[in-house]
Amino acid sequence: MREILYVQAGNLANYIGTHFWNAQESYFTYSDHEETIFNHDVSFREGKTPQGDPTYCPRLISFDRKANFGALSKTNAIYENGDNEDSQLWWGDVAEYEHVPIEPHAYQTHLLQSDRESTFSALDSVHGIRYWSDFNRVFYIPRTIQMLPDVSDWQQSEGDWALGQESFQRYNEGTELMESSVRLFIEECNSFQGLQLMSDTSTFGSFSSSFLMAFNDEFSRAPCLSFPLMGDAVPRNVNAVPTRKIVNDAVYLRELDSLSLLTVPILNPKTWSQGYWDVNLKISDDHYHTSSILSAHIESATLPLRLKVNNEDISSISENLNFHGTHRFSQLAGIFPVAPGATPQDFLRQSFNFSILRNSSMATVNFARRDVTRGFSASNLQAYNSWYSQEVIKGPFVSSTHAQAYPLPSSFPDIFRDEGILANHRQTLHTERNPVLPSASLFTTLSANSRTAEMFADYAKVAQTCVDRRKIGILPGLVDSLDDIKELVNDLWTIHDSYSERSVDESDSDNS
Repeated sequence: MREILYVQAGNLANYIGTHFWNAQESYFTYSDHEETIFNHDVSFREGKTPQGDPTYCPRLISFDRKANFGALSKTNAIYENGDNEDSQLWWGDVAEYEHVPIEPHAYQTHLLQSDRESTFSALDSVHGIRYWSDFNRVFYIPRTIQMLPDVSDWQQSEGDWALGQESFQRYNEGTELMESSVRLFIEECNSFQGLQLMSDTSTFGSFSSSFLMAFNDEFSRAPCLSFPLMGDAVPRNVNAVPTRKIVNDAVYLRELDSLSLLTVPILNPKTWSQGYWDVNLKISDDHYHTSSILSAHIESATLPLRLKVNNEDISSISENLNFHGTHRFSQLAGIFPVAPGATPQDFLRQSFNFSILRNSSMATVNFARRDVTRGFSASNLQAYNSWYSQEVIKGPFVSSTHAQAYPLPSSFPDIFRDEGILANHRQTLHTERNPVLPSASLFTTLSANSRTAEMFADYAKVAQTCVDRRKIGILPGLVDSLDDIKELVNDLWTIHDSYSERSVDESDSDNS
């Protein structure tokens, strides 16, 4: 089955994840005459409701603060009485305290009462989205929903490593998370291939690190594909950046170097630069908009993991990108949407790197790359192949996967300047007898290249500044002393050095 257990930790991670699962739901076919190219068992698990009815729900654990779940709860239309599979009996007295429930978003009401593809009007305004659950289209089993207590108003949780560690320890002890929810998910799998983790670094970095360490202790080391969503502070001007946020990001990346088989850092949307890459988009800086773009690229980049015709898994993709043995970090880049009549130059000019901001004019040396194109016309595919043939890869591995266009369910925001992609379709939806789900062309790529060295150099320089200024106690619980900061600096430069062209040349000579 090659099952994956998905983990989402944090508010932005769950926004991205909601778009991700909505896209997965759109791939379902409901007729014997329809075929799908996807192996849904990789991401979904079969189960039964308390009434004995069959279900097919995401194999997902979703962590977030209780206030961020909105109207979503552990019970829903198919699990009205909680999770019958996980329930424990208690015969003692029970005292119940109820808060005023949050009203469901109008989109959720429309989903339950009308056709699931005619509900877009409820999402016309980005200001109408309050929580990531407002535009959710799938049902979750109760053990998916992991609500952490809200942080007090006076408590600053961003970049607080000790708080994240303590939160995980208390939550794990209080809910038996690893022994109940996680173990049940793993034991349901026939051939578990690993974890796919998406986490907000600033608020859930240390929590996620603690989760991965506990997972490895409980279930032996499993391959992990991580997408850390970086904080909003960029390590450029070391005299101006919030030091704790930067060091928190750096520490989490260092921890993932040993805990994750492949890590793909994702820039915080607040740090995205404007340019030629977004000329076909009209996006707000709201999570609802920015998460839709990130999800489209992450869902497409990991598409080979879920195709029926592929035998690839997290381990094989990680080994492809880490051909030299020292490249456990890769970068996500791409174009969305790809306009009709694209040229080879467009793949160079419009492709945006969502992992690393360019801060030098040095040429990029690619070591390995995996491309995915979706919904390309013959002319766009020809333009891609022309650009592809001109790219220089310093290594033996480069691959391309061509698949159907990226789906745009009614939950997807209209972020396209070309009204023919989505707006016109939605205007005529009510007049069509058998409406077709709209879609868009997309290009995305995962690559291991020399620019990763720039990122780790930036983090190392900030950490070195803390050493020079003898600034201690930055991250209580992990980076307390001056020696801890010095060790962090050395670790960051070690990762940096593994992405230098010279290091790769030495690796090649050792393997020859």
